[in-house]
Amino acid sequence: MDIIQGPIQSLDRALYIIEIIANSQEPLSLKEITDRSKLPKPTVYRLLSGLELWGYVDQDGEKGYKLGKKFMLLGSKVQEDLEIRKIARPFLKWLNEETKETVFLGIMDKGRSLYVDKLDSHHSVRLFSKVGTRNYLHSTSLGKCLLSGLDDGEVIKILKENGMPQMTANTITNPNELLKQLQFVREQGYAYDDMENEEGVRCIAAPIKDHRGRVIAAVSISGPAQRLTREMMDNALKYRLLKAARDISEAFGYKG
Repeated sequence: MDIIQGPIQSLDRALYIIEIIANSQEPLSLKEITDRSKLPKPTVYRLLSGLELWGYVDQDGEKGYKLGKKFMLLGSKVQEDLEIRKIARPFLKWLNEETKETVFLGIMDKGRSLYVDKLDSHHSVRLFSKVGTRNYLHSTSLGKCLLSGLDDGEVIKILKENGMPQMTANTITNPNELLKQLQFVREQGYAYDDMENEEGVRCIAAPIKDHRGRVIAAVSISGPAQRLTREMMDNALKYRLLKAARDISEAFGYKG
């Protein structure tokens, strides 16, 4: 028994340190990790050295330790196994071929939107957001669609916990104004991001629902504002987007 207790204890401690680093918005110094873990400094340094060797932790210059790139590789494998990604993929491909623009599939994760799939634009000028990117919900069309599945009380709670930072001059920072837009999404079935999250980028998104009518994800079309005019979004893009969202929802058993 004593033979396996050592490795198990080391594994527990290493995972604990990983969680401490993961829950920090900034890189942590050796002292900060030691203080938060309440472990001996030599033990923390030894574990960090091992994690760094395996690629699970990186040192960010003089700032300290942050999660390593190995987690991105593992995250990609997890994302490939997500049921929604597998089911939605054929419809995303269709939408991408029809519009020639960047298509995203996103879910809500810890009060943010999380990209779980992306198909690049066919044009030379593209967007550089990647699978695994998280965004605020209030400033993106995809995020608004995800919020539209919640009641106003839940929306306000998420906004209080995560804030409504002004990303651009067009960002909605008033909760009441956002609630009005969410009502539009519920009634019309789509949402706009008119350069609200990133300068020069427009998006249009639609929610994806399951057999219970719950919003479980959203699909969006994004591109440079000079190419994605409001007229284009209101016509060709919108109808193709709504068809894709409807088809994915029906694949999940939605009958609305």
